[in-house]
Amino acid sequence: MDIVISESGEVTKPFIERITVAQGNIEDQDTDAVAIIVPRNLDFCGGINSSVAEAAGYDIDGFILENIYKPRPMEVYALPGGKLAARNILIGIMPYYRTEFDRQERDLGNVVRNIMELARCMLVSRIAIPPLASGNKVFPKRKATRLIVQGVMDRMHESMEEVRLVCPDEKTYDVFKERLSSFNV
Repeated sequence: MDIVISESGEVTKPFIERITVAQGNIEDQDTDAVAIIVPRNLDFCGGINSSVAEAAGYDIDGFILENIYKPRPMEVYALPGGKLAARNILIGIMPYYRTEFDRQERDLGNVVRNIMELARCMLVSRIAIPPLASGNKVFPKRKATRLIVQGVMDRMHESMEEVRLVCPDEKTYDVFKERLSSFNV
């Protein structure tokens, strides 16, 4: 039996040109879907979640509590977009972290992969994703960026026209832009 080792030396990242970084508000994105996350206890809090809920024009928190029973981490649910420019809201369930020692990198990566998989199954061609889990109590910005970009790239599919990583400020925008440019070398 012969062992053959490829000599290309290059790793290809299919569809990476379809991943864009934009600065703005997630609730203003005119896409097929926007993505957010909530902890397993369904505590609907945080700046991104609050702005999406307010812009949607209906009680998303109440809708979640009435329609999602005993969610498990990494599950993803689709909700109507309401008054958002996006038609759908994809909500990923993260574990509830009591301490920083409970945090697992694989959790964020897996929930992003599952968001991308649900988007593909729903025939979503354009999705907007904010800097998930990069707040004060979860992951540092650079680590969250790495996990989000990797999760997106792992589940990028030919049916996806655009995955827009939407950053609320210039600092976050620069971190995402730097991360994506590292793959275009």
